[in-house]
Amino acid sequence: MAITNRAAGALNLELNGAGAGALRSLQPASLRVDMVSMPPGSETVVRRGARVSLGEMLADADLPAPGPLLDWLQAALAGDLTPRDGAALQGDANLKLRRRIGFKGARLTSLVWPALDATVGRQPVTLALRWLVDAVEDAPATGAFKSPTASKRKAMTTSNFSVAGLPFGGGGVTRVDLPSLQVAWASDRVGAQRGGPLVGRRQLGEAAITVNQRDADAARAWVHKLVADGSVDETDGLTLQVDLLDAALKTVLASVVLQGCLLAGMDETPLGGAAVDRVVSLRLRFNVAGMTLSLP
Repeated sequence: MAITNRAAGALNLELNGAGAGALRSLQPASLRVDMVSMPPGSETVVRRGARVSLGEMLADADLPAPGPLLDWLQAALAGDLTPRDGAALQGDANLKLRRRIGFKGARLTSLVWPALDATVGRQPVTLALRWLVDAVEDAPATGAFKSPTASKRKAMTTSNFSVAGLPFGGGGVTRVDLPSLQVAWASDRVGAQRGGPLVGRRQLGEAAITVNQRDADAARAWVHKLVADGSVDETDGLTLQVDLLDAALKTVLASVVLQGCLLAGMDETPLGGAAVDRVVSLRLRFNVAGMTLSLP
């Protein structure tokens, strides 16, 4: 069962012994025992649990201020997949510690961003995280529950952003879907040598930029010119910078840079028919070679 942070600061994360901020929710790792059946006779079947495995831990957390969690995410985006030890701490309404879920060897498997959408109301920039662990130490706990230190940084929302680097300008961008990061973990050994150290292989998903009628004609013209020779190659790659802004749309609170963005597709809203009054929009999809996250 998932643990949800219903009260501010009721669910905290620690990484490598340091406080890493509050979580909105946490799904503890599942546990599975694989059974092996051994029939010694014609009727009796002996069963035993041959292998115990742990599933992923899942958490939702707002884009963090500088600290251990931000360090972990930045390192993973840069290719450093070093495992972390840590713990999730659950407190009650009286700020008493109820439960401590310690974990060792946490290996990030997924980082998913919320959609940035200028047409939707103020929503926090909440990241969906997944990680595998080597071991879990889960037990009731006692003592005081320490709430994270209140951050002086302005809150980030999904509706306040800007995009730079598009060849047709970014004033008409209404939505940005940032690429997810997925990491597959497997042994790099085969045969009798299997079971060695795990190696993580990263993969970035597609990015998508939606523009409204203001920039749709210019964006469409750029696309058709780009693919006029029937191909897209590395020399056509773009570097896009997505800045998360404050409520006044003046101060940059965080920046995501997408490197080597190659056009992967274009989709448009239907024309005519029942959609005659629909606002025209155009969605560009990009294959992304690299991604960085920074806070000023």
